[in-house]
Amino acid sequence: MGEEVVEWLAAHFPEVACSLGPLPAGFRSADAFWAEASADIETCLAYQDRFAAGMDDKIRAAHLIAFYSHQFSLAAGALHLLEGRVPALTGLRFEGCRRAAGGRIVEASRFHFLFELGKAGGEASEKNAAAFFHDAFVAHMKPVIALLKRRCGLSSRAQWRLAADGLAGAFLEIGRRRGGEEGAMERALAIVKRDGSPLFSPELRYEKIETNCGMEEEALSRTYRMRGGCCLFYRSDGGSYCDTCVLLEPELQRERLRARLLASTHQ
Repeated sequence: MGEEVVEWLAAHFPEVACSLGPLPAGFRSADAFWAEASADIETCLAYQDRFAAGMDDKIRAAHLIAFYSHQFSLAAGALHLLEGRVPALTGLRFEGCRRAAGGRIVEASRFHFLFELGKAGGEASEKNAAAFFHDAFVAHMKPVIALLKRRCGLSSRAQWRLAADGLAGAFLEIGRRRGGEEGAMERALAIVKRDGSPLFSPELRYEKIETNCGMEEEALSRTYRMRGGCCLFYRSDGGSYCDTCVLLEPELQRERLRARLLASTHQ
């Protein structure tokens, strides 16, 4: 079943890669990848410059932790949501790939995660699944966040908020592709809303946005992940606030998302 999930992930989320099995050549352990002064870290930080001009190290760190936690949560989250497992990360690499963007194929990079099943909780019961996944996710992210704080100066709290956003967003995307948004959101919130967790943020939530379209007032709706953190894109050259940015007032978020929803009908 695990291999079927990997195949499903590759078909629906080609921006991230996932494999199962022992550590092959070309992969590094997570500890080695995220080691002090690792060349991998500098490569990943430099890659963030493709998303905006005029980034400083704090903006790069914010983008990297958001990028990494989202991709990690897509890979681990698919195995968790579709198979009920809490996978153990055994290897990692940052690799080139090609992906569709704006109607054309572009060169990009992605994380490739290597997992083993049966560790870090294995077959998690429904009752304990959230706790197992939460503890494994926090244990993995903790040294990454500490390293980026030392390297780039971005606070741990800011990074944990972005990591929680990445997880919540990834679970919503997986649930949407599987036709099970409600269940995926419920399981994400059970992970990120735990008392005392570094992932906890009162602002992070899901919200259903509704609007009308067309002469007959056809109803449109879509559920969005409302952020608890900020990627600092607005501080880059020509940057702006994301539609779900925590720095925006809730009603302005809704206004912008209704406009986005309407615009999507004309694409």
